[in-house]
Amino acid sequence: MRERGLFSLLHLQQRLGRRPLNRVFTAQDVSSYSFCKGSDPTLPSLPWRLPTDDGQTEALLKGTLTVFGYPWVWCSDGSCWHRGPDTGVVWPSRFFADIPIEAGNPYGDVRIAWEPSRLQHLVLLALLATKVEPAVRDRAVAACEAQLLSWVEANPFLTGIHYVSPTECALRLLAVCYAMDLIRPWLQNTERVWPAVLTLISGHAELIRKRLSLRLFTPHDTLAAATALIYAGSLFSEMDMAERWLAFGHYLLEEETPRYISHDGGSQEQGLGYLQFSTDLYGLVLALLDHRHEPVPEKIRQVLERSRVFLDEFRNPDNGRLPPIGEGEHETALSPYLRFSDYKERRSPGLTTFHLSGYSIIRGRESEKAILDHGALGMAPRYTHGHADALSLLLQVGSRDLLIDPGTYTTTGNAQWRGYFRGTRAHNTVTIDGLDQALQEGPMAWSCPFDTHLVYKDETPEGKITVIARHYGYKDRLGVTHLRGVSYEPPGSWMIWDWLTGTGSHHLELNWHLGCRPIRVEEGFQLEGFGRPLLLTIEGGATTLREGSLQPVGGWASKRYGSKEPITTLRVEYTGLVPHEFMTRLRFA
Repeated sequence: MRERGLFSLLHLQQRLGRRPLNRVFTAQDVSSYSFCKGSDPTLPSLPWRLPTDDGQTEALLKGTLTVFGYPWVWCSDGSCWHRGPDTGVVWPSRFFADIPIEAGNPYGDVRIAWEPSRLQHLVLLALLATKVEPAVRDRAVAACEAQLLSWVEANPFLTGIHYVSPTECALRLLAVCYAMDLIRPWLQNTERVWPAVLTLISGHAELIRKRLSLRLFTPHDTLAAATALIYAGSLFSEMDMAERWLAFGHYLLEEETPRYISHDGGSQEQGLGYLQFSTDLYGLVLALLDHRHEPVPEKIRQVLERSRVFLDEFRNPDNGRLPPIGEGEHETALSPYLRFSDYKERRSPGLTTFHLSGYSIIRGRESEKAILDHGALGMAPRYTHGHADALSLLLQVGSRDLLIDPGTYTTTGNAQWRGYFRGTRAHNTVTIDGLDQALQEGPMAWSCPFDTHLVYKDETPEGKITVIARHYGYKDRLGVTHLRGVSYEPPGSWMIWDWLTGTGSHHLELNWHLGCRPIRVEEGFQLEGFGRPLLLTIEGGATTLREGSLQPVGGWASKRYGSKEPITTLRVEYTGLVPHEFMTRLRFA
């Protein structure tokens, strides 16, 4: 309610011709701001791993991007900033709070439309400018300047979708600071560029402060805001509100965000992507404060280190990627080529359990890695970015994904697909009577969250590992509880036992989402692509294969936000009285 009150006041001031929160700067103002002076970089150097694709470089120089699989082309009239790459429809240019962005709006998925306006591609252009010959550098610098000026002109303060989210404003602020700092020695149009930078920073930082002062957002949103405010307050200390930005940014950084990272390094949001996003934000703010020789609370360094260690346990050692558990796998704090954490060392066989975050990782002797999720739904009270994936199991063999998490697909797009990908049926666990383990309350909230409990774990000297966990998501509604045991026995033998207890007759559905193609054989299914035959057998119900089906939905995965593709899902169904058990076995022939 307070936020809506702020929106009403801002809208009234805008309609009366006043300038709420921001100031428009001119070339005469630039000399007063130290960030806009000199040719030496002001910001700290960062750990980059740049792409070697010359085709991508040329596309960037021409103003062309691929946005979640959709083409996007910069145009000098600025209309590109408002045209949705997914639909080609132009989003309205009116007061930001009056634009409908929820699922079912007539314009498209707002997250896809936001992506180019984060201006993070300008950071890559600026990085390329520092490493290429002068002719190409001049093109890169000219492209950065033209697109920044175009964005500022096409997006008057508080007008359009790019002011809806404080996080979008925060990421744009960080990207502009780094892009312009990198190319400052070669800027060609300083009398226009620096006033545009100052105008953007002034409005964005104050809007972020006002919005976050009224209510706290999700942890990664709060951290993005804190990082942006610290950057704005530190780099533009001559601005009237800089001290307030800096003070509030430090308050959010030191008091609000650390409590959302568990002592074992996991995030209460239950998403590895958002934890990686937050880790990079912590890295950015610590890099700035260390570079400026400013004090950093020790607990912030500890939080960063814990989250790095936690994430490194989940990475695929062959490519450094994280499995798409939860949401946020496509979010980047500054650039996808920033590498604060990119550990790839192979771990020894054994069991690692994160009790607070609710994950157990089993590493086998045949380069296998299983991840059992026995964690919470997400962060109370709305559980916004959680998935109903209690007791879901992922399995990698070498560099190949065998049992996969199908991903997220969308957060603000099609409501039906949003519901499927965050629901229980889209995860490697058991669905009862067609219901999710919790109740979806629209596209961004849950009610009736489930409890989970790690029942037993054991590791023998011979290498046998067993983990057993239970969840209660169906107990109050259906009177049924789900117990899952995962057992590994070297060399290369896995057993997954699902035990459903309770009363009455129910429809039970066990789904295994595969990252490979199964071939029916007499004993069960042979899985392709693993060097030697890998056999999968399932007992406890009738097994069917689903691949890109719509009635009911099944056999889909999303490898990048906004796109989906068919995969093979093994669906095992049973209708009858409980107790009932499913038994799944995987072994190399």
